[in-house]
Amino acid sequence: MRMEVQPGALTDAGNRQSDIAATLNELSGRLTTAADASSAAGDPALEEAMATAVQSWQASLSMTALSVSGIGSNLSSSAVAYLNVDESAIPAG
Repeated sequence: MRMEVQPGALTDAGNRQSDIAATLNELSGRLTTAADASSAAGDPALEEAMATAVQSWQASLSMTALSVSGIGSNLSSSAVAYLNVDESAIPAG
């Protein structure tokens, strides 16, 4: 059986996943701004509802970002591992 791996593609995919995770974390932070704006409306019920919804969304986004970040790290680590195996299996020269 022959197996070919493109470490560069793994690295690129890992970087994209890390970027997506960062975007999810940024989005989570923006939700705090939305919750703060609802408190300016002066309606305690609205403020409480928004705070609860924002906390739920932030928790979901944070968990998703953590998972996506892990995928990115695993892809990047796989690229390094394949390069190391190639270098040790096929001596230079």
